Amino acid sequence: EPIHWQFLVAAFVLCGSSIILTFYRWYLLVVALDFPFKFSDALRLGFLGYLFNYVAPGAVGGDVVKGVLMAREQHGRRSVAVATILLDRILGLMGLLIVGAGATLLVADQIDHRNEIVAVLWGGSIAGLTGLLVMLHPATPKSWWMKLLIRIPKAGGIIADIADGISLYQQRRAIVALTVVLSVIGHFGIISSFYCCARVVATAAETPSYVTHLLLIPLAEIVGVIVPLPGGVGALEAAVQKSYELAGANPGIGLLAVGAYRVTTILVAAIGSVYYLASKRQIQELLAEEQAKSEATSTSKDVDKNSPSSTPASTDERDT
Repeated sequence: EPIHWQFLVAAFVLCGSSIILTFYRWYLLVVALDFPFKFSDALRLGFLGYLFNYVAPGAVGGDVVKGVLMAREQHGRRSVAVATILLDRILGLMGLLIVGAGATLLVADQIDHRNEIVAVLWGGSIAGLTGLLVMLHPATPKSWWMKLLIRIPKAGGIIADIADGISLYQQRRAIVALTVVLSVIGHFGIISSFYCCARVVATAAETPSYVTHLLLIPLAEIVGVIVPLPGGVGALEAAVQKSYELAGANPGIGLLAVGAYRVTTILVAAIGSVYYLASKRQIQELLAEEQAKSEATSTSKDVDKNSPSSTPASTDERDT
């Protein structure tokens, strides 16, 4: 089949818009905690993180870079500021599962292992929503298990800050609910972009239906996130091929569809390169500083282990 360029353009627009929507979701989570944060900051750090997804291991590797920059720019409550990135990632995965769970009510195609797929999608969605409700329950920040966590040496202070952040989210439940809605809309757009990528290289008769993509691609995306490969390259391809096989389609078409999808995501990541070039020196200094801290911590631990004071006393020394 010839390449259908109109679908590639549609895929880029859908993917780019959905990614920006996820940055806005994170922006809402940050400002809800009263941090001095602008949407332009969310765009800058978000695109940088998206770019570094193709460098660091795993499709969430860019979150590490984003977290380092976020902690450096926020002088107060740094642990809470970084925790918003983790919460944003959790909400994103939950939105992905909700899209797939909703599609189970619409898909009429015959799919192998459908019952298992439905169980995973609905189980993950229910577990995520339950966890969110527990977080927003008024008793959570003052619960006995939260107080127990706060008493943990060294980590207790960070957990206490996070508990304060949870209290602020409880006062702004509407914003949290909006972020869940944005997660669903964003992933709906991303999977729609993937379907357009399939139509770039094949006809409608050669690919699974649009609703089948909504059902199968969420699990493939999660595989791409979990497997520790830069950008999930290789893991996502294998997962999509398996998904197409389960739907009775040609796995080779699935591989070509992922190729077109990679083109769209790399084009979106290229926007992050503009932000990177504008702040290249700052990023390199921050990453070098974090690496030096990590090496210093490792060295100090080795010194403590090998120091004379840490070795058992001899018999004569104990007698003395």
